[in-house]
Amino acid sequence: MTITKYKAAAVQAEPGWFDLDASVQKTINLINEAGQKGCKLIGFPETWIPGYPMFVWPYTYEQTLPLLKAYRENALAVDSEQMRRIRRAARDNDIFVSLGFSEIDHATLYMAQVLISPAGDVINHRRKLKHTHMEKLVFGDGSGDTFMPVTETSIGRLGQLCCWEHINPFAKALSVSQGEQVHVAAWPLYRMPHRQMLTNHPAWASDIATLEYSIEAGAWVIASFQRISAEGILKNTPADAGPVTIPPMPTGDARIFRPNGSLAVPKQDDDFDGLLIAEIDLNETHLMKAHADFAGHYMRPDLIRLLVDTSRKELITEVDNEGGIKSYTTARRLGLGRPLDAHNLEKGTNLAAVSRSSTENNSK
Repeated sequence: MTITKYKAAAVQAEPGWFDLDASVQKTINLINEAGQKGCKLIGFPETWIPGYPMFVWPYTYEQTLPLLKAYRENALAVDSEQMRRIRRAARDNDIFVSLGFSEIDHATLYMAQVLISPAGDVINHRRKLKHTHMEKLVFGDGSGDTFMPVTETSIGRLGQLCCWEHINPFAKALSVSQGEQVHVAAWPLYRMPHRQMLTNHPAWASDIATLEYSIEAGAWVIASFQRISAEGILKNTPADAGPVTIPPMPTGDARIFRPNGSLAVPKQDDDFDGLLIAEIDLNETHLMKAHADFAGHYMRPDLIRLLVDTSRKELITEVDNEGGIKSYTTARRLGLGRPLDAHNLEKGTNLAAVSRSSTENNSK
């Protein structure tokens, strides 16, 4: 049975730059806070762990190599004890967690999101479709089986996208087609020092792109953003960059929008670091979707359709026993289907086997 009314939280906070353990602990602290305040959903920003790699924008590639190395060393693997700690926090607080993070898989980084259930299970794992400009120096593209955005849950059909996926008409069409009711918009540190871009003005991401998404989807939108302090700017500055000017950094961009595009909670001050919390009512999606449901009555699939390929394209393929081609999913290879405590059970089994072997050897 779907819960139609509950609290949801958007994160507006500074990450633990270049520090995986600190980032994980801050994530757990925010999950605990949301749980204590009665929330059923918390949404984190894009690349919240270990922070958005803002250093790639203003400096040369050669200057940023030491920072890039440190960044990769502190990326989060899906099948890791750090991720299991976050999953346990979700379970302990009976809360859905949408987590944005820099995922390391083998030797490649991905801008990833997972949706963790109140049972601590990873029920969706997605990677950003395409990275923006300088981000391509850091991250690889997601595969066909890692970009589906919407998951059916006990708190409604919950969608996830990252940053400029919110201005990609095709990515939005895919999300809307799945009838999402609540959407987590994971944005990075958007207003960065020295970043000269056409869209680098205060309200572009939070009050234009995200607001428009809520209207187009007819859905609640939980928009989470990172913040940065003077210390954070220095951590993202190459050692040979010379004197650093610390500009004023207004970063109060987190928002929660109703399905009609109105604010569910007031905008916070630029120096606010914490959680924005709103009362979600799924029934508020009805009137917007009655006017414009692009997954149904307000679309013409006989005239306009989107082709989606959700299969992996393997670098190396193998022949199976029947003479066909073996296939696997990213989720299966990463062990996302394993229960949260399976790792501990396996570890305990191994320890027990070692103990038995040691006892047997000692008795000989």
